[in-house]
Amino acid sequence: MSAPRFRPASDAPIQVDAEERGIDWSRIYRIFMRALAVLVIGRGLMQWMVICGGPNADGIGFEDMPPGVQASIIFFAVIELVAGVGLWLTSAWGGVVWILATAVAIGIDLAMLAGMQGWVQIAARSLPATIADAVLLLFYTAAAMMAARQADDGFSE
Repeated sequence: MSAPRFRPASDAPIQVDAEERGIDWSRIYRIFMRALAVLVIGRGLMQWMVICGGPNADGIGFEDMPPGVQASIIFFAVIELVAGVGLWLTSAWGGVVWILATAVAIGIDLAMLAGMQGWVQIAARSLPATIADAVLLLFYTAAAMMAARQADDGFSE
């Protein structure tokens, strides 16, 4: 059995490259996509709960809702689960599907705010939910652009 070797301690500071000190946007982007995936999958499962007979905000059963509202619930039940899986896998198609679902949801909300009558008034969400989706969409876009720019800078060096 040999004695452990001790390395002499150095008083020199640990050097960190300038690139390592910056913000790692690709890591932030991946973490954001995973957190967003959990949120989107939860929203999709809530839509399926309404379809399967669970309670909704108005206390109306799925069968008693207008056909336009039923169609929007089915659309979001499917597309949000697909988007959530794609976001969890951090794939490009997951982001695209989520952007599509978010754009449709914001479009429905804006149509209600513009005074459109009919099923849109029932299917629309509250203003804070619309603003939250818009903020998430803006952050997603910014993080994706910064991560892509950082990756391009890494390849050019």
